Amino acid sequence: MLRALTLVVCGLLAPAPSSAPWGFAPADAETPLASGATVVRSEHFVLEDSDGTLAGFAVWRRREGPRGVQLERELRFRSPDEPGVEPGLYHVECLERGGSRLVQRETGSGGRALLAELTQPDGSLRAYEWGPCGSRQEVLALRETAALPLYLAELARSGRFAAGRVGCFDPVARAVVDVEATTSYATDGSPGRTTELRRADGTLVLELRFEGTDLLGFRLQDGGPWARRIEADTYASLRDSGASANPPGR
Repeated sequence: MLRALTLVVCGLLAPAPSSAPWGFAPADAETPLASGATVVRSEHFVLEDSDGTLAGFAVWRRREGPRGVQLERELRFRSPDEPGVEPGLYHVECLERGGSRLVQRETGSGGRALLAELTQPDGSLRAYEWGPCGSRQEVLALRETAALPLYLAELARSGRFAAGRVGCFDPVARAVVDVEATTSYATDGSPGRTTELRRADGTLVLELRFEGTDLLGFRLQDGGPWARRIEADTYASLRDSGASANPPGR
């Protein structure tokens, strides 16, 4: 399966005249950007608890440039008990022919950052973590390759990873874990489908709801907030006002 996923990467990547990695600054709060990359897809979501309470916001982006593809997921969380406090989580994956790189950055009280690098052709994986004080430590070094979470979501979007098992780097565990994908399809004649990625112990890595190649919603953990797709202008209005959106249309 890993071999198959490696081959599919070539279909996602643009020509790469240079194997030099895109510049990352894990200690910076902003999402790292690929030089010369253009946003080709941007999707906006509102995070809602089961009772419809506003829990936060999310944006997914895909950028394409001369060196490859960059996938981004930005999460912002809100709590009624802490008005004005909005911790965030930025997840970025760069896919190049010379290797892939993941950066995950927490903003708020923790301020941690994680960098994982997958190199070709040996497929070695190394991961580093920066703490709130800026100190770095190596947290993983393996002579093996692995898939990355947003990359698997991109394959699921296009229907190329609807079912199967693969080793995936889990930023939460800071380890490679076995992830199994299953997909269920709508029974009302609509093109909707739901893909779930779960660890070997059954816990959820990612739940994705698609209609065609459009991502309509997602969830990051069992019982956690549901992310529902909204229009960009609605997203901007809610971000400014802090008001709750309409009840989830699920």
